[in-house]
Amino acid sequence: MYVSRAHRGRRLLLPTAAAAAIAVMAAAAIPTAGAARHAAAGPKLTLAKAKADVAAARKPMTKFTGPKTSPGKVPSGKSVVSIYSVPAPLPQRSAGGVVDAAKAIGWSGKVVYGNGTPPGWLAAINTAVTGGANAVVMSAGVPALMAPGIAKAKSAGAPFVDIFNGVKNPPPGLVAQVGPRERTEGYRLAEWIVQNTGGKGAKILAYDSPQFSDLEVALAGFRQGIKDAGSKYQIINTTQSPATDIGTASGAQRMAALFRKYPQAKYIFCLSESWAGTFAQAVQATGRKDITGLGTDGDFFLPQIRKGANFVEIGPDTSEYGWFAMDAVLRAMNHKPQVKYNVPFRLMDKTNAGSTTGAAIANSYDFKSAWLKLWGVK
Repeated sequence: MYVSRAHRGRRLLLPTAAAAAIAVMAAAAIPTAGAARHAAAGPKLTLAKAKADVAAARKPMTKFTGPKTSPGKVPSGKSVVSIYSVPAPLPQRSAGGVVDAAKAIGWSGKVVYGNGTPPGWLAAINTAVTGGANAVVMSAGVPALMAPGIAKAKSAGAPFVDIFNGVKNPPPGLVAQVGPRERTEGYRLAEWIVQNTGGKGAKILAYDSPQFSDLEVALAGFRQGIKDAGSKYQIINTTQSPATDIGTASGAQRMAALFRKYPQAKYIFCLSESWAGTFAQAVQATGRKDITGLGTDGDFFLPQIRKGANFVEIGPDTSEYGWFAMDAVLRAMNHKPQVKYNVPFRLMDKTNAGSTTGAAIANSYDFKSAWLKLWGVK
């Protein structure tokens, strides 16, 4: 505390009563430590913010978000092999988008199934490279497990692009990784719960699947959103669910067991819409029509949401993934710097599922023409 030099060497004595009065007023003006803690304990994620963010996320995707710089000249007579890792709607639709983009620029393209296992992925990559593919794109593979195949593609001069499951330190030869803003998507789903409950709180179940790095990021975003919502919102159980749970009887049994064990839980974060079929089977088996599933991506379940299924999904038009990937391939072939892609997404629930007619989340503009214009293809 600063004291004026003019008063040094002198004591300022106050009458006892006056001093006591000042002490009382000072105490009244300064909140207690407990009160300060209570004031700071309000949720970081407010109901108003949750409502605003969800409302914005529900809006259609109407603008091209691809890069503004050209990838360079489109070479002629090239070929691409597009591999999908597991038999799920997201990688299958993504892989198809790669071939659509290739054909649109006059290339040949082929979709190949990676047999659902890392050895199968490597075998598919090997076949593609030895068969003379000029580029390879993998949908939903795990980069570390594909490293030998990526290295082989690199040695053959074939750019290798991975869609989904991006990692911080990709193997050498992986020229680009394409994926959505998974953490933001997960956070938005947490916000959906907050706005749906009016800020009153909820008990929540969550799935975890370490084999999918992008879904791990989405889960982290969801957890952060629930944490920011305050103590009224709790994830009461997190269960690991492997890819083999997707659409299988064993997967439905695992989820149904959770529904029976935790009747107080009204929401389950299913990681991805790929688990939506599993969710529907578990609801049917348990009669738990009071529980809502939430997941990233959106490739097939919109018709069920329109019919009343309690499911919320958020994600991009995954058929455009392939066009982002082809842009990365072109940049690699022209020795141009890679760019960070902004993949748009949309949240779909019962309030807006009827605004579209397809089975998947889709752009509301002609993204194909936009890409072809960027590439200088007429």
